[in-house]
Amino acid sequence: MSNSIQDIQKQTYRYYYQDGLVELAVGILFLVIGLDTYLISSLSPGSPAAIAAWIALPLLTVGGIYGVGRFVKNLKERHVHRRTGYIEYVPKRNPYRWVISGIGLALILAVILLPYDWLQKGSVAGGTLLFIILTSIGIQVDLKRLILVGSLSLIIGAGFAFSSLSDNASLAATIAAAGLILVLTGSFSFRKYLNENPLPEEDLHG
Repeated sequence: MSNSIQDIQKQTYRYYYQDGLVELAVGILFLVIGLDTYLISSLSPGSPAAIAAWIALPLLTVGGIYGVGRFVKNLKERHVHRRTGYIEYVPKRNPYRWVISGIGLALILAVILLPYDWLQKGSVAGGTLLFIILTSIGIQVDLKRLILVGSLSLIIGAGFAFSSLSDNASLAATIAAAGLILVLTGSFSFRKYLNENPLPEEDLHG
């Protein structure tokens, strides 16, 4: 496949992320999950609040994926499609799937086998997983800010590993920090998108 065709494909899939709405929505979800994880680590085990936090975690994780999709879809219909159109994406095999899975497995084995206490911190696993997910998407669609956020997540996760926080608290801090960065980059990108793509004249007067 020629480089020009690859560039067109990347540009097409980058279109879905360029307005920043996906980052904004995922960032909000990460902030909420990070807060819930922190509550789990800080509340007294067995207390009603702790039990509620444990119950909320899978609901936020699974339901949040659906919620993010609906949130992004609604905002794109209201603010994006009228400005720069709509692209319907055909599901296709992700060429990075097996590479990402292999790297993830290798990292899990490293955490289990390597004799370094700081690798046992939840923040390292969380930061590494975020790094793999965000940078793989960033590379696939050639979006540098996602690669940057992924790299920052890895650094933040390693940094919290040397703190006095517990495993759950350090994981919560890493997820929340990554969520905050995503909210900031998503908000900035969305604001920039709106400024660069005003509504068509007929929509302004309709």
